[in-house]
Amino acid sequence: MTNSTTWRRAGLATLALAGLAVAGAAAAGPDDASAATGRIAVSLPASPSFAADAGDPDVVYSNGTYYAFTTGTALGNHIQVVINTSGDPTAGYGSYTGKSYGSTALPDIPAWQQMNTQTSPGVASIGGHWVMWYDASLAGHPGDSGFSCLAVATAASLTTSSPAFTDNSAGSPWCPAGGVLDPSPFVDPTTHVPYLVWKSNDGSSAAPSQVWGVQLSADGTGFVGSPTVLLTVTAAEQTTDNPQLVASGGSYFLLFSGGNFEDSSYNEQFASCAGPLGPCANPPGPFLTTYGGAHGPGGGSIFQDAAGHQWLAFAAWNNPCTDCTGNSSANQRELYIASTDLAPAAPAVIYAGIASTPSGDGYWLVDSSGAVHPHGGATSFGSMAGLPLNAPINHLVPTPDGKGYWMVAADGGIFSFGDARFFGSMGGQHLNAPVVDLAPTADGGGYWLVAADGGIFAFGDARFLGSMGGQHLNRPVVGMAVDPKGLGYWMVATDGGIFAFGSAGFYGSTGAITLNLPVNGMSATPDGAGYWMVASDGGIFAFGDARFQGSMGGSTLAAPVTGMATDPGTGGYWLVGADGGVFSFGAPFYGSH
Repeated sequence: MTNSTTWRRAGLATLALAGLAVAGAAAAGPDDASAATGRIAVSLPASPSFAADAGDPDVVYSNGTYYAFTTGTALGNHIQVVINTSGDPTAGYGSYTGKSYGSTALPDIPAWQQMNTQTSPGVASIGGHWVMWYDASLAGHPGDSGFSCLAVATAASLTTSSPAFTDNSAGSPWCPAGGVLDPSPFVDPTTHVPYLVWKSNDGSSAAPSQVWGVQLSADGTGFVGSPTVLLTVTAAEQTTDNPQLVASGGSYFLLFSGGNFEDSSYNEQFASCAGPLGPCANPPGPFLTTYGGAHGPGGGSIFQDAAGHQWLAFAAWNNPCTDCTGNSSANQRELYIASTDLAPAAPAVIYAGIASTPSGDGYWLVDSSGAVHPHGGATSFGSMAGLPLNAPINHLVPTPDGKGYWMVAADGGIFSFGDARFFGSMGGQHLNAPVVDLAPTADGGGYWLVAADGGIFAFGDARFLGSMGGQHLNRPVVGMAVDPKGLGYWMVATDGGIFAFGSAGFYGSTGAITLNLPVNGMSATPDGAGYWMVASDGGIFAFGDARFQGSMGGSTLAAPVTGMATDPGTGGYWLVGADGGVFSFGAPFYGSH
């Protein structure tokens, strides 16, 4: 069994990053009972939601129950979990066994791990199951000795009688020298791509501490590509404990803890990020510090309730101790739940794309539920609205004659309507990364699918012309376009990197340029001699013979832009936001949803 003395000690250092171009959400003013600096305001709960040991909490909501996963304690060995079925995210947490022991989320550990070194769970629903990342030391090594490694466990479902995970791994998925701590998974609400962030240096050395991140596989248990640094610690007296990616109002942020977790200096900070893999900017300072009976609040995580509101879970010492882990067995970090002013991570339904009719007299909008909304001369041929989906819809793509369309889901499932023929799909098959786009051949006799790792799947008369699957990518692929002149296609990554195959020409990219927000789509010109890219702030980048007709870059948007389509008649284009808003540039406006 573990107890509070198993918690790691914190390394010390300050944050610094320079030369960032970051667009964040506007700051909100504090309420009467909130502490606010920068971009987040939180309430200051007077009493804990769970008045017992609960370090490094991560809370998730599922089927009417809140589950709070924490570092192991005497109540729950290895990784603790307490549950709350009250409907109120701030009250009612307790042991799921109804006893003072056995409330564990990880009953058994794999042989490669040292007993009682498991800490800092991060839990998310990914790929149709639940995934829990945590850290543990290699067998034969104590915690925080330079041998702390990442670990991952899975559960088919969470229930109030058994919210437990299984880890049958033979070794760590990531275990660099100097140790790593505090993994936290994140699913991008716009692209549905999963990521993982963690902290390097388990406190065993004076080396700089960094926050690292990587794209995850479609099932959330493996890496896609190589890890990259989001934030670097360069000086003493600061930490980057418990990093967590957060989406709010179309922007990305990094939540983390600073100070020393063993005393009242511990605090919560919030940094703006250019995208899910950074870079992240130097924050303005702590937004949550010691107050009332909550000493050294930290180890926090953001979660959403049943209505989509975002809350902050954090732990705070119950006494104003200076060496809380060593001075008294009565010292414990208790669970607090605070309300925040953060906007929901994403609308309940995301408008995932826009597609033009062949003549440009209208367009279709499609949302993540598969509902289709035609405008202008576009005709509805059917939808998936109200039908069960294994994964959200990412795009709608019309047939060459405009008398039908395909929809593609993140699991590679294909849904055909009108004269669109079904040639095959990746639905039900194992994917290394989620499918993000579809492009048809010129005659409509086939199509390509592209995954976030750049993998290509060809069906019908679509020929495989190459891919980026299995190769290192700086950023994940988010879209593709077909060269209308012949046999070829482009892929675009979130940093604006372009990969051209077959007859598709390379006309430039933004891969080496710092962007305010990530690119999330592209479209080719009618003759294939150029292309546009669109970023989530509505910024447009034109290459080759693609003409810049205007953008939403620099404007305040109610929701991030998720895609674009070109007007073959005028050479203009439309942009669509996650809320269904349409922006028209050099092309007729036919309405929004």
